[in-house]
Amino acid sequence: MNCVICGQPIEEGRRHGEPSTEARYCSKCRADRRRCAMLKYAWRPEFEVFLKAQYFGGLNRRFQVLTQMVRMTGLPRWYIKRQAARLGLTLHMDRRPWTASEMNLLEKLVGHVSSATIAKRLHRPESSVVNKLKRIGTSRRVRNGYTMRELELCLGEDHHKITQWIENGWLQDRLQGTRRHDGNGNDIHRIREKDILTFIRNHPQEINLGKMDQTWFLDLVLLRGREVPAAKLRRKRDTAEDDVAE
Repeated sequence: MNCVICGQPIEEGRRHGEPSTEARYCSKCRADRRRCAMLKYAWRPEFEVFLKAQYFGGLNRRFQVLTQMVRMTGLPRWYIKRQAARLGLTLHMDRRPWTASEMNLLEKLVGHVSSATIAKRLHRPESSVVNKLKRIGTSRRVRNGYTMRELELCLGEDHHKITQWIENGWLQDRLQGTRRHDGNGNDIHRIREKDILTFIRNHPQEINLGKMDQTWFLDLVLLRGREVPAAKLRRKRDTAEDDVAE
């Protein structure tokens, strides 16, 4: 007799030299069927599509995606993380040394664009950029305003909801006024930090702290939208050191 799955001849039965008269599967197919029957969790193709589309960014975003998948699928967190590792979506640390050209570009972009944009320009993970800025003691706050996309990543909301806030007059924005546009033929929005702070103060019920970038929010609230006068602080420190030396 042949296996009903693969068509290969079935192994000999209990009597040596005689084929089995009751078995329907060969040993390999029988083991595969037993292994599939013992699976505790079922991983569906739509889970894989969702994970590939959403599992990216920093640790905070990845934690939120995992929490959403746990609620949506009922699968344990460790099992979803194992599937992400199988798909090559895990977060890898970039241990490359920083070059002089990268440092020059970092100093040129910091304060003008978000850390995520800087990471894309440098072809590095965002965590690498954030850690480097912390080591050199430079704030990563955007001082000339956020674009719509950057504000989406910081607040964890889509552009439809942010646009509704702007149309209601709750959040003030300014157009960049250049020939560059957002891909839809519209000018690029620029939302200043003090306008974001005013919006949060007047409409706290619209903010979801679970979706927000926690590090960015703490940096924004603690500094309250003020730029740190690094040059003045350095000058005062140097003066104090000179007085001690004298």
